[in-house]
Amino acid sequence: MQSGEGGAAGRISLFGGFQIEKEAGGPVWLTGKRGPAILAYLARCPGMAAPRERLADLLWGDSDSEHSRNSLRQTLSVLRRDLSRAGMDIIHSHKELIGIRPNAVRVDVEDFEAGLSARSASELETTLALYTGPFLDGFYLGSNAFDDWAALERERLLSRALEWLEKLARLVDAESGLAVADRILSMEPTREESYRLKMELLVACGQRDKALRTFEACRSILKKEFGVDVSPETRALWQSISAADGSSSQQLVNGVSGVQHVGRPSISVADFVNLTGERADDFFAKGLVHDISTALSEVANYIILSGFSALEKNGEESKASALPRARYTLSGSIQRSGDELRVNVQLVDAAGGHNVWAQKFDGHSENALEFQDRIAQSVVLAVSLELQLTNWKVRDKSPAGVPEVRWLVNEALMKYFEMTRDSLLESKKLAEKALSIAPENARAKRTLSIATTMGLAFGALPGRREHVDNAIRLAEDSVRAVPDDEIARCILSFAYLCDGRVDEAIVECRHAVSLNPSYPSGHGDLGELYGLRGQVSEALRSANEAIRLGTHDVIDFWRHHALAVALFASGDDRRALEVARRVVRTKPGFVRGALYWAAAASATGNNEEASRAVHHCLSQLPHLNLGNVCPGFMPRYVKDEHHARFLEMLSRAGLPRS
Repeated sequence: MQSGEGGAAGRISLFGGFQIEKEAGGPVWLTGKRGPAILAYLARCPGMAAPRERLADLLWGDSDSEHSRNSLRQTLSVLRRDLSRAGMDIIHSHKELIGIRPNAVRVDVEDFEAGLSARSASELETTLALYTGPFLDGFYLGSNAFDDWAALERERLLSRALEWLEKLARLVDAESGLAVADRILSMEPTREESYRLKMELLVACGQRDKALRTFEACRSILKKEFGVDVSPETRALWQSISAADGSSSQQLVNGVSGVQHVGRPSISVADFVNLTGERADDFFAKGLVHDISTALSEVANYIILSGFSALEKNGEESKASALPRARYTLSGSIQRSGDELRVNVQLVDAAGGHNVWAQKFDGHSENALEFQDRIAQSVVLAVSLELQLTNWKVRDKSPAGVPEVRWLVNEALMKYFEMTRDSLLESKKLAEKALSIAPENARAKRTLSIATTMGLAFGALPGRREHVDNAIRLAEDSVRAVPDDEIARCILSFAYLCDGRVDEAIVECRHAVSLNPSYPSGHGDLGELYGLRGQVSEALRSANEAIRLGTHDVIDFWRHHALAVALFASGDDRRALEVARRVVRTKPGFVRGALYWAAAASATGNNEEASRAVHHCLSQLPHLNLGNVCPGFMPRYVKDEHHARFLEMLSRAGLPRS
């Protein structure tokens, strides 16, 4: 079904609850909850159809096959009757498939997701208005499989709505943006990024006092809910607002949308210098700057500014100084030899004056557009990764290698940071390709090692001995090649952990932290390792230090997972449950986190929640059981009493014995 096509007989609304309406009439009443559940599930399936067996298992998973299929037939009969009375013949069946007739209904969730490609603020506002509340809000069937599916879809759609509401807040004027920011915070009161957004918008509206009070509200709720302080990024924003006087506050305002952007890194893309002496290459230079600026602008984490070098070249320093100052400057030059072109690009930290990253690209002038695209893509990958490392106060000490290897490794790392089972497998393939080109490249070895071990941790790869051995070998090679590389040390530590070698893993992590005390991943990994070894106070200290040093980035969930491991070992099951819930909300596909959710829920007497957590795990990794979960899928606690209690809680939650 294509959203918006004419001739639809009705509409299914899944945001804010469940409702089905006739196109030219009011709501349609349906008997019971299982009929609506079938419609809701089919409306989200590819082609709006699903096998009978899947529907039976989803709604009657506790019954045997014969009873569940019989119950499905009866429910479908009642559903068809109810719809027929309303004049809606929308259910069809073909052999083992049950579905909704093509073009028979429109679905608000489908219209919502299709509309998120909108570019203008007004179009985006119309789309986001479709999100009238959480997916199937208040609709609980009592079937663990269905309720777990709905919970995952609820979290995914909430995350998308929050992400695009934040984009909308930055597209509209500051006052309108404030209303959007308040809406975001009402939907997710613990979202730290949204507090920063509101602070920026309040400063743009000249309300510095309210911005400072918003910081205090953010700090209070994070302390209350998670027992952590605000991130360095939020504190830096607060400090800049506190120190700013009226005139400097105005300089912090972004000249395009009127929104202050202290909380996000800003990059000015300067005009590239044409060293070829040929006028035609001026167009190539301008096109290159435009492509790079466009590609970087599509990354929500950055603010892209341009036009600085042109002003400075014309001697208009005073005019340039009145513009917003960017944290980083991206510049470059073009050289030519016959048909061969060389482009040099560098990223400079404007505050410190040091180079963050530099790279050269070689290509042919007859393929100028293709060359431009390749450079723009490579720049986005490299800048995203380098600024991530800069944010962590880490400098990558491993040699990058030739351009093709560098690009493949960067692409592999970007896939790795997506942290899904599919993306980790893709990351592994890209790293393997890089290593096939440069078998001795330490960065490629390091990347393949962590893609492999994280693939094991997410259940994307089977826990075979060959995977673990290969990951350890690659990580050891990369450490030998660059002994002072804290990233490689942490990757080797994780490979040792996959092999159950906790003490050796701790040694490597300690070494990484000694090389760079500001590295959040080192502290976070130590938190998990100390927790597994039963050194509770050290574990809590390291995990909280990792959360303090890190920001709400793509691996923040892992730092909170380390905290949950430590809290469970300490016997603080209530806080372990709170943190584990956060991990699962942030990364539903991380089954290790969901297992701690199940164990902590069971330990606190939340038996129904514990059962839901186990079903969530089994829906993703059906082979898990008490015999292979720990050790096997995940590392075990070193102390027998911690290990036995963890397995006991999983058993109570309903994890099968075999």
